[in-house]
Amino acid sequence: MNLKFTMLYLNYKDFTSHFKNLSLIMKYFFLFSLLIFSCATKQNATEINEIKINSIVCPEDGVCTFEVLSNQSLSIEKDGIGALYPKISEGNKTIIKFEYERNEIPNTVDGHYSELVYIELSPEDLEIDLKDAELKNVKALFARLCFCRGQTGYYIISQGQLSIKKLLENQYNLKMSFKIDEVPQVISTIDEVFYVK
Repeated sequence: MNLKFTMLYLNYKDFTSHFKNLSLIMKYFFLFSLLIFSCATKQNATEINEIKINSIVCPEDGVCTFEVLSNQSLSIEKDGIGALYPKISEGNKTIIKFEYERNEIPNTVDGHYSELVYIELSPEDLEIDLKDAELKNVKALFARLCFCRGQTGYYIISQGQLSIKKLLENQYNLKMSFKIDEVPQVISTIDEVFYVK
């Protein structure tokens, strides 16, 4: 009888051990499932078309990107010390964002350098031809972001020319040349073909 009871007790012990393992596996499966479903992103009305640029506009020492952000709006804000910065939010405009990012210089601290250009367009009237002061109509904004004391930040583009011409149904050619007096700049021209839906 003692042997029978000991065997029954050992089987019970194995059963509870397996049950605990199964319970633990189920808990991890539940947590994993919860993590996967909670990380799923919501569909947003914003559409971003990003194009890696390999044109002559982009310097060889970096990478350029050209983005078309639909259903957005651009506002130019000022921070507490009066420095400009862009604020992008949901809206009914199309924003063009061009970025040049220089390759990091090896063995340097704070070697990051990038330039950005923002333009806000009306999707109903993408074909434009603007010059100098007219560039304020598209909120043309230039950024030089680097560890460059006194020569970094966002600047309104007021000298230059912007032309957007329709090529095909949803295809446009953007040509822009501009000059910023406040800080040195690497990018002064943009010539890209882009698509809108």
